[in-house]
Amino acid sequence: MFILGAVIGSVVTWKYTEQKYEQIAQDEIDSVKEIFSKREAVDGTDLRMKADNAKEKHNVIEYTARLREQGYINYSEEVKQEPMIVDKTPYVIAPEEFGDLGDYETISLTYYADQILADDNDQLVEDIQDVVGFESLNSFGEYEDDSVFVRNDRLKCDYEILLDKRKYSNVIRRKPVND
Repeated sequence: MFILGAVIGSVVTWKYTEQKYEQIAQDEIDSVKEIFSKREAVDGTDLRMKADNAKEKHNVIEYTARLREQGYINYSEEVKQEPMIVDKTPYVIAPEEFGDLGDYETISLTYYADQILADDNDQLVEDIQDVVGFESLNSFGEYEDDSVFVRNDRLKCDYEILLDKRKYSNVIRRKPVND
């Protein structure tokens, strides 16, 4: 009888304890669910909405990659990468700016007293307006007395124009003739 009472008491205690802890666990689960449902209401977003947005983002990325593979060009990105050059006429720049653009060629020219513009080999510059602009030849003394620096964006060149007080005809006569 004693053993039967102990067994029945143990089974009843075990069932009672099992039900009690299952109820406690279920109450905890329900409270967590309630908290998360309130949090979603505060955020104003639903988890399903977030998942849909993530899918949509993935689809856009996939679509963009497919367009690039097919050879389509996004012209708006190209405009951002290379600045548009509005003024295509040559303009005077500060001496510090001369040669600071790596893809621009630097060329030295000489402006003689008889208003002749020539390169390093004393070859005449035919189209002064197109190369450096006539206005730049009136800019000696703006930065330095004997030199002017001009940038031509169309030709992608920086020009250093040095003032020579001699006449071009005198310089050419003194030069030895190389055959």
